[in-house]
Amino acid sequence: MRKVFCLIFLVLYTGTIFELNSQTVIKKFAITGVCYAGTNVNRIYIPPPDRPFYNYGAKGKPAAKVTIYPTGFSADGIKVLNKAEVILESMLPPDANVTILAKYARVATAGVLGFSSASGFVAGWAIDAWKPLNYYPVALAEKIAGQKLNSDESGDIELTINNTIPWYFGTDGNTPSNKYDLVTVVLHELLHGIGYFGSMDVEGSVGSYNPIPVIYDNFVENLAGNRLTDTSKFDNNSGSLKDAMTGGQLYFKGPVLNGRAQLYAPSTFDAGSSISHLNETTTAIENSLMTPFIALGEAIHNPGLLTFSILGDLGWINTRIVHDSPKDTEEHIPDIELSVDIISDTSYNRNNVGLVYSYDEFNTSDTLYLTSPDAGDTFRTSLTVNAYNTELQYYFFAEDYYKRIYRSPSLISDFRYSIYIGEDTIKPLLYHTKADYYLEKIDTIKLEILATDNIGMDSVYVEYKVNDGTSSFLGVNASAPGKYNAVINARKLILNGGDSIRYRIFGVDTSINRNTTVLPESGYFSVGIEDISSVLESYMTDFVTAGNDFLNVGFNIEKPSSFAGFGLHTRHPYESPELTGPSIEYTSMLRHPLKMNGSGMLITFNEIVLVEPGETGASFGSADFYDYVVIEASSDFGKTWFGLIDGYDSRVNSLWEVAYTNSVVDQISTKSGDESMLKKRTIFYKPSENISAGDTLLLRFRLFSDPYANGWGWVIEDLSVNPLIDAVEDIRHDELLAYPNPGNGLIKVRDYSSELTTSKPVRYSVFNMSGTCLMKNQKLNDTDNVINVSDYPEGFYIIVLYIDDGIKTIRYSLIK
Repeated sequence: MRKVFCLIFLVLYTGTIFELNSQTVIKKFAITGVCYAGTNVNRIYIPPPDRPFYNYGAKGKPAAKVTIYPTGFSADGIKVLNKAEVILESMLPPDANVTILAKYARVATAGVLGFSSASGFVAGWAIDAWKPLNYYPVALAEKIAGQKLNSDESGDIELTINNTIPWYFGTDGNTPSNKYDLVTVVLHELLHGIGYFGSMDVEGSVGSYNPIPVIYDNFVENLAGNRLTDTSKFDNNSGSLKDAMTGGQLYFKGPVLNGRAQLYAPSTFDAGSSISHLNETTTAIENSLMTPFIALGEAIHNPGLLTFSILGDLGWINTRIVHDSPKDTEEHIPDIELSVDIISDTSYNRNNVGLVYSYDEFNTSDTLYLTSPDAGDTFRTSLTVNAYNTELQYYFFAEDYYKRIYRSPSLISDFRYSIYIGEDTIKPLLYHTKADYYLEKIDTIKLEILATDNIGMDSVYVEYKVNDGTSSFLGVNASAPGKYNAVINARKLILNGGDSIRYRIFGVDTSINRNTTVLPESGYFSVGIEDISSVLESYMTDFVTAGNDFLNVGFNIEKPSSFAGFGLHTRHPYESPELTGPSIEYTSMLRHPLKMNGSGMLITFNEIVLVEPGETGASFGSADFYDYVVIEASSDFGKTWFGLIDGYDSRVNSLWEVAYTNSVVDQISTKSGDESMLKKRTIFYKPSENISAGDTLLLRFRLFSDPYANGWGWVIEDLSVNPLIDAVEDIRHDELLAYPNPGNGLIKVRDYSSELTTSKPVRYSVFNMSGTCLMKNQKLNDTDNVINVSDYPEGFYIIVLYIDDGIKTIRYSLIK
């Protein structure tokens, strides 16, 4: 399913100032650049640039850093990635820092050499970009902002290389006529990932782009010079826009390019290819790296001047205005000293660095041009304060070599720097989200608090009590600017199921008035204390009488009309957090801790999973793996949780995936689950680094939902949790045959329904009846698979086969 890049424009107007002006990376929206395999042969080699292109104003700055984290690549493939790292580092401006998650995997779409996607986007107004009302891919946003906004683990770019392609793994450009040059394709896709793509799309007879365009969209124009994002020329979501997108006459035009370059705009729109490439036939060979097709034998290790210039227009040649705004003050000061640093990848007009300011909320304003006393990049000025109890609002501007005017803040219609000189009456801002519940075994209660104030925070403290008891007070120190973590020692409170923790938060500023905010405004936050039931060796339920056994948030035990029995259901449909935050989670925890048997724990249940599928090939934990369900456990009474298996979505079963995707309307799947869609899941978990034999664990089910797409949800029926040695008979499969049984220890295994009839290796383990593992992670891969336990004593043994759809077990009797 192709993911549509769609952001809710209301975010711009409904969020708080704190949210809007934060450099938040918006995850998940995968706009992909696709590189196709050309069918012709074109044996050429264009070597890497012999000098850095971005050499303006770069003296003394650290070199660019590009780091690729590979998965599935051979040693030769990793050498190619290392070569691409070096080339890209020479291309990007100093101080750039880009991380890439690269995988070598099969791509199902015919003719695709590789594809890439940005792992997230940042609003231009949050990073003071030249074009504030655009979204920027995170790698480019980090360069403009001058700081990392994404963790290395998340990556800035996700790159997939098709492992079914005949690749040339050399780095010298001497590519044979029957192979494709891997260095060329990696560079091509990485340039997509750092910004060489747009959000334009065609559905039926309508062309569209994201309501807040991606920065690349801003520079696309037709033959007549009309920008496609100019709503006075083209309505978004219109037929005229579709005609322009597929008319073959589109161009990229920007001040760095100083002209325009023809783009690929075929009559049939191809998402990920159309508009996001240079025209194949009109682009000179030295600039052809970013054309849509890479030919056999073609080695292009230099993006060329056109692409360099396009990247410069997108923001890789940038000018940053750095200013540390003074706080509001109650002092009677006669003037205010203001200064800015100009950090530019090119030269800038030193005579056009200025300040625009106002004392009447910009009903009127004045402009000052700043000077640099030491002829450096720091510019200063002083403004007279004419009266007490007055507010100064202002912004800065600077002009670069290409006549681009940068501003800070960049979206001056909505954001400006301000300083209030006078008596402070503004109360602090407090943000806090309470927990759904605490368990009675909890020993530490942690409260995360955000607290900000216009002149500064004096103190943050918490009043708390158990039920309606005596209040206690706890002062809180800042762990980072604006962030406070209150830690309550819950052991001393002697909490029991049925109790509640009641608390409220106070924030006091440093003003003469000691302005104070209380959260909540009235009453207290109240969080219930939930009991933990008795420890069990095993647990089974059909959910008819299990209401008190589970602690549910977003789940409920019910029997809808389309089901024959009771089950543990999420809300139908489950929610999607468009305007409420980055994600929503539903959880259902079994109150009974379970004792881990030395033989391992076998969990079986019937389920339906109708949750948003990730992109084809996306693995759990990646940016393209969207909503999911997961089964987790905790060995410390809920402090931390670990997965018993990786999370999964509707793709785990083709019936569910088809049902979900065939019912999508405006990104929402309308398909409801019913009895006929139930499938059995089996999970086997052995003692591990997370938990040892004899330990107890809590078990929970969790559904994770991220923004902009959702469906029916999840149901679990007929749950059974048992030690392995007690559960074997419950999961015997008629189609699974182990013979002879009883036997002399040479066991032939045959499964007439699944993997064991193929050449695919299947792992297995062998346990004795006391739960000791005798053989671990051995492999079978023949039609008749032989397991040898003849060297062990007579008795019963358990053989566990690890199949893609779960596990299968056999109880075997050894007789000598």
